[in-house]
Amino acid sequence: MSQRVKLEKRTIRKLIFQNYGLSVLSLKEKSGIYKAVTDRGTYAFKNAREIPDLAYIRDCLAHIRRNGFTRLPEILPTLSNHVSIRHLDEDYYMEQWIEGWVFSKGPAHLEPLGAALADFHRAARGIVPPLDSLSYGWGKRPEMLLQCYSRLEEWDRERRTSNGGGYEREMLQFLKYRCRKALVYLKNVSYSGLLAKAPESAVLCHGSLHRRNIVVDGNNDLWFIDMESMIYAERVLDLAQLLHYHAPPHDWNPAVIRRLLQSYESRHGRPIGSDEWKCLLSYLAFPRRLFNCAQAYFARPEPPHKNGLKLQKVIELDWPKERFFNEFEPLLF
Repeated sequence: MSQRVKLEKRTIRKLIFQNYGLSVLSLKEKSGIYKAVTDRGTYAFKNAREIPDLAYIRDCLAHIRRNGFTRLPEILPTLSNHVSIRHLDEDYYMEQWIEGWVFSKGPAHLEPLGAALADFHRAARGIVPPLDSLSYGWGKRPEMLLQCYSRLEEWDRERRTSNGGGYEREMLQFLKYRCRKALVYLKNVSYSGLLAKAPESAVLCHGSLHRRNIVVDGNNDLWFIDMESMIYAERVLDLAQLLHYHAPPHDWNPAVIRRLLQSYESRHGRPIGSDEWKCLLSYLAFPRRLFNCAQAYFARPEPPHKNGLKLQKVIELDWPKERFFNEFEPLLF
C-alpha cells in the first residue's frame, strides 16, 4: 500500500496549519512519508489514496485502545473533526509518529512479539466489519487461491504456446506447486465450524506485520504501526506474516518457530487448533507477496527486467519454508 506524498514542503506546512492548527517546526521525508515536528507533537503526514475507509480504521483503533492495547498510533482529527483533508483531488491524513527503532530479528525478541500480537488480538475482539466490506476476509481464502491458480495456469499456457524461457516455466511450476499445497491444506477445513465453535479464530488482523511496521520504543515496548491493511480474517494470518518475515534469519528452525507460537498461545489463553494450523500452513505456503510479484511480472506484456529478478529473489527466499512444512505436516495429516 503506497502512502507516498508528492507535495512540496511549503504546501505540506500550509495544509497542516490550515487544517490542524499546528505550526510545523521541522519536516523530514522518510520513504515518501513526512515526519512533521509541530508545536504540539510529532506526526506522520501520509497520502490516503489507497485506503478505502479511514474513518472505519480510526474507529477500530479506538476500540482496540479501549480494550487495553494502546501501543497503536492515533489518527489526528482535523479542526473540523474529519479524519483526512482534501487537496488537488488527493486525500491526506496525520497520525501519531512513534519514536523508536525497527524490531530486531534476533531470537531473544520472539517471545515479546508473540505476546504483543496476542494482546492485540484479544483487544480487537468484537470488531466485525460488514460481509461486503473490503476489510472482511474471513472464509474467502479458498476462493482466492483458486483464482490465483487459474491465473498461474493461464500464464503457464501462454509460455508453453510461445516457447517461453525455461526459467519462467520453472518459476511458474514452483508457484503452482505452492498454490496447490495451500489449497490442499484447506481441503477439510470448515470455516463455518471454526467460527461457530471458536470465535477467537476470526479476528481483526493487522494484515502487514513486516519488520518496519513493528517499532520498539525507549521502554522496550512493541508498537504496531501502519494499520491501514487491517482485515477481519483467521487470526493465524498475522502469525503467518510474523513467521514469513522473522523465521528466515533462523533458517526456519522449528524450535525457534515454536517459541514464537507458544508465546502467543500462552498470552492469548487459547491454543491454536488443528484447523487453524492448517490455515497457518496455507498462508505460509502461498503468501500474498508471492502472487503479487508473479502478477507484476507475468501479467504484463513486456515486464521490466527488475520485476523478474524480484520474483526470482522472492521464490529463493520462500523455498526454505519446506523445512517447516516437513516438520509440521505429519502432525496434522
